[in-house]
Amino acid sequence: MRTGTVVAGFRASDLKWNEGSLDSLRESRQRQEDHIGRTVSRMLHHERDERSRGGLGIRRCKNEWVPGTASKREGWYFDTFTVAAGAAFPQQTFGFAVPQSGSKNLSSTNLTGQGGQMPAGFQLLIQRIRIEISNLATQADFANIMANVTFEFKVGQVPIYQCLPNYLPAGFGCPTFSAAQVGTAPSGSSVLTSTNNGMPTQNATYEFLSYPYQLGSQENFVALYTAQNTFNMVAATGVNPVGVGVTIRTYLDGIKMGIVNG
Repeated sequence: MRTGTVVAGFRASDLKWNEGSLDSLRESRQRQEDHIGRTVSRMLHHERDERSRGGLGIRRCKNEWVPGTASKREGWYFDTFTVAAGAAFPQQTFGFAVPQSGSKNLSSTNLTGQGGQMPAGFQLLIQRIRIEISNLATQADFANIMANVTFEFKVGQVPIYQCLPNYLPAGFGCPTFSAAQVGTAPSGSSVLTSTNNGMPTQNATYEFLSYPYQLGSQENFVALYTAQNTFNMVAATGVNPVGVGVTIRTYLDGIKMGIVNG
């Protein structure tokens, strides 16, 4: 009776077999998964108590990514409009309606692509909306804006948030710690006034912690300012202090997400 077949000069029974193991492969795969998990966790988790030791607010996420996944990091989009001294405050102003183009450069907006729309391939998880009002605006102009102008964040014509500007403080700005001609009759044009929308600290913002809003790729949106009651800005001549107009900047702040090539 034949017990084996000779192949290439030896039998299969002549081979010394050792029991195989997949442990090394499993360990390698686990290390890779652990690395990806740690990296994504650092990008996503935003610990409220992790503050800068230098008093600069919440620490920002590191600029890191895992190839073949979505890139996630803290980011924002902003847009700006200006009203001149002596002019009527516009009845409606549509923020983010015009992207970077021509004279509207990075000092005015960082929105690219199509106006009034998230850039293709990007999403924004909105955690804060910041409204910065130039602090050199006269107190009368500042008071009129706070009392008569409403803010609406709309997505596809649906109002998501509605409020007055002071409900969404900027969390930064240029405070003034000294003033001239206090308690005396003003003379000349050197009277100094300075007002800020909220305290100039990153912690002084309204955060949508429980329910942040997801703004999807190429989704239509607008930051709408409406003068519910008409008023004119303080004139640039014939009054004291003179008007300088106002610049208002809107920030959509949160987690910016995009596709990573790599």
